[in-house]
Amino acid sequence: MMFLSASFIGWIYEIICMYALFRIYADRGVLHLPMCPIYGFGILVLYLIFRNVKNPGVIFFGSVCITTAVEYFTYVFVEYKFHRILWTYESWPLNYKGRISAVSSLIFGIMATLFLKLMVPLFEKFFESKAKNIAATVVTAISIFCIAWELRFLGA
Repeated sequence: MMFLSASFIGWIYEIICMYALFRIYADRGVLHLPMCPIYGFGILVLYLIFRNVKNPGVIFFGSVCITTAVEYFTYVFVEYKFHRILWTYESWPLNYKGRISAVSSLIFGIMATLFLKLMVPLFEKFFESKAKNIAATVVTAISIFCIAWELRFLGA
């Protein structure tokens, strides 16, 4: 549920950024669904790192550092290994070679902190309730649907 929710929220964030910056709708997802899986994987990693941390300041600062480092090294890896540029922050203030931006890093920190402090407790409460079997079934069904939907486009 965390993965699916964060992937969807990340997709919305990407669309809002594209519209705010360029006044265009651009589906920034890599899938044929309204999802950006990097946000889902990212929140799972941050959850594993910060799940026992109570201080939102530590979560925020740690999330800023981790997401910025991952974004920078991913950019460099893709650029040199595949000779592609998947994103650029050249038009953003406080950017470093267009690869990262202090503004985006702060946004990622805010998003991660809000997700971990507000949404994760709701998920945990829901999955600890009597409805946990229903919740598990719904998440499994959504996951199977997403996989089947993507396989459809891959010709599998």
